[in-house]
Amino acid sequence: MSCEDHFPSGYAEARANFIAAAADLGTTSRVHPHARTRDGRSLFLDTATMGRRDAETALLMISATHGVEGYFGSAMQTGLLREGLSAPVGGKIVLLHALNPYGFAWDRRVNEDNADINRNFVDHARPPVNAAYASLADAIAPRDISRETMKAANARLRAYADAHGTFTLQEAITKGQYAYPEGLYYGGARESWSAAMLRDVLHEDLRAVKRLIVIDFHTGLGAHGHGEMISEDLPGSPAYLRAQALWGERVRSSEAGESVSAPLTGTVDGAVARWLPEAELTFAALEVGTRPTRDVFNALRRDNFLHCVAKGEHGEADAIRREIRDAFYPDTMEWKRMVWKAAHEVVTAALRALG
Repeated sequence: MSCEDHFPSGYAEARANFIAAAADLGTTSRVHPHARTRDGRSLFLDTATMGRRDAETALLMISATHGVEGYFGSAMQTGLLREGLSAPVGGKIVLLHALNPYGFAWDRRVNEDNADINRNFVDHARPPVNAAYASLADAIAPRDISRETMKAANARLRAYADAHGTFTLQEAITKGQYAYPEGLYYGGARESWSAAMLRDVLHEDLRAVKRLIVIDFHTGLGAHGHGEMISEDLPGSPAYLRAQALWGERVRSSEAGESVSAPLTGTVDGAVARWLPEAELTFAALEVGTRPTRDVFNALRRDNFLHCVAKGEHGEADAIRREIRDAFYPDTMEWKRMVWKAAHEVVTAALRALG
């Protein structure tokens, strides 16, 4: 099969392909207790594990932390299995397919509660405060998408960037916020089902691991088709140096301002570090670029309006749904080949290090 053949047309096909590719291993399926697909079918977080159950070294690969970004991650997981992926001698590989199955099935970045899973891992009794987001909330996520409203909202955001810098604006918008449930980059009011299931997977499959590499597949930031390994560790730290030894110049620290991503709160990275404190953890999000940043941001705003304000009923609903999918999944042969190559190199490097 060509690499582009591994990319699915949607969540249902992605799950079927993954389960079929993992047939020799078997999969563990965790059914979502209340979220459903658009046509009312069940949603699942599936895992496949290979290698020694008591292994002390492991590679964890996660897809669809942000649901609509799952086309890329699912294609990599399924394609690697079809190619004959095998665990390093004495080690193991855990493939977590569709951490946020609702977002994948609905072509949304967020879950059924409008929560961003990669901002959800916080103390919800005392969540972080994002004062900068609060000052711009109605411009970031307008309550209507008329030309006049969007033009005024964009003018406010440009004025903030002129005063404080473009990167400061990006951080204000994307860092994570916990006060506006119908806004963008909302971290949720409680632990999500996806977060609870991730903790369960770590306990079930990785609790004995002493050396762990994690690759979390993402799309939407950076140059078209280019892959960056986003680390939350500071340059010079042991974890950052380990990541550099694995992936070289692809590694960029979000905390140091090197990355296409601003610093974030409540991330999967931080949660894994807390839940497996004894493990030597090397964690990076493989972020591959899709569309220009402005186009991706506007697709998110329009998707947010459709679901949180218009409740799915709007004359532009179909166009908005196509737009959000295209923003995170450019369904072209060229893009698929570019990101497959980048991801294949990243996974190969991780397996070589573990082996």
